[in-house]
Amino acid sequence: MSEPTHLIGTRNTLTIEQSQRIPDVDDKIFLLEPGESPLTAFLTQIGKIGDGGGKFKGMALQKRVVYNPEFTEYEDQYSGVWARINNGGGYLVGATDIVVDSPGASIFSKYDLIKNTRTGEIMRVTNVNYSTNTLTVTRGAGATAAAAINDDDWLLVIGPAFEEGSKSGDSNTTKLVKVTNYTQIFKTKFGVTQTENASKLYPSGTPGADLKYLRAKHGIEQAKKIERAYWFGEKKEVTGPDGKPLRLTGGILESIISAGNVQDESSSSLTEAEFRSFLQNYAFKYGSSEKYFFCGNTVLGYLEGFATSKMYVVPTDKTYGVEIRKFQSSFGTLNIVRHPMFDNQYAGMGVVLDLSTLKHCPLNGRDTTLETNIQDNDADEEVDQYKTEVGLQRVNFEKNALLKGVA
Repeated sequence: MSEPTHLIGTRNTLTIEQSQRIPDVDDKIFLLEPGESPLTAFLTQIGKIGDGGGKFKGMALQKRVVYNPEFTEYEDQYSGVWARINNGGGYLVGATDIVVDSPGASIFSKYDLIKNTRTGEIMRVTNVNYSTNTLTVTRGAGATAAAAINDDDWLLVIGPAFEEGSKSGDSNTTKLVKVTNYTQIFKTKFGVTQTENASKLYPSGTPGADLKYLRAKHGIEQAKKIERAYWFGEKKEVTGPDGKPLRLTGGILESIISAGNVQDESSSSLTEAEFRSFLQNYAFKYGSSEKYFFCGNTVLGYLEGFATSKMYVVPTDKTYGVEIRKFQSSFGTLNIVRHPMFDNQYAGMGVVLDLSTLKHCPLNGRDTTLETNIQDNDADEEVDQYKTEVGLQRVNFEKNALLKGVA
């Protein structure tokens, strides 16, 4: 036997046999064809700086490494300021105990000023019974005289009014809500025989070219699998058929539907007035004044019909390789992205996302990796696979909205 190669000094990643190195693909697969999985392209790249050559450096703002396959975050929101009268017969001018709902008495505190928006009367809260949703009030506390109150009248909380020299009021805070999701294991396997790998094949005529092609193609397939789970998945943890944990990561549609922020067109066309109502009542009711709108060809076709003058294309070098059209409205700005996965039964769907509510969450050390040479020891072939364990963080989904049923 010939003498093996000796490595003098400390071994490093350049002096060892290079085929030993398992390529860490990380989020780079989402840039191979970003238009195929635009959401994950954004989540893994936003915050990075482009070098002008299609590569990005820095830290992704919407990416978070997690250390447990069930990962947790906590969400909070500001207190509401609107409620309604809950009494079929309404209340007379002299009534001082009034019952409220939608959402109830929890948003009120002692000494709050509240306004009946129909009559203009301002009342001052002197006591709150949270168990019965009953407010005790001083009627006609402002310049407008007391007037009869109707069932379902809207009440607006203006804010407290304290007497000079008074003590502080009652504490009224909101409790954090625990939100969890699971990481899901994704695998994409492919391979070639050693005979095929050694052969010259069209179109390249270079031995080994087909395996390189499969690596690129299946990297995109892995990205698309993760993208579909992020949109259409449902959260669940069970014991699999082999007696080991099987976890599914919950997706975007599941959370938006749970939040109830949905406008259903009931298999009808989309008019400009209906789209404006969607923006006003759902898309921009909460959250940022600039959001992303992912839609299929059906919805995009209607938008191009009535909103062409309000849309313009954003340069692709600013949007991580994904073509975006901006739509300006009085309620906010939409970054419109045509999504290739919104087809067939989902062609009439559009989803507005505030990307601050989402994060791409790989399990520690389990981000996308290309594992090479995983075939059996005696197999005359080379088998590789992409492997990822990742989940989607979902918080404050009242900021997102779903438009569905457009035909």
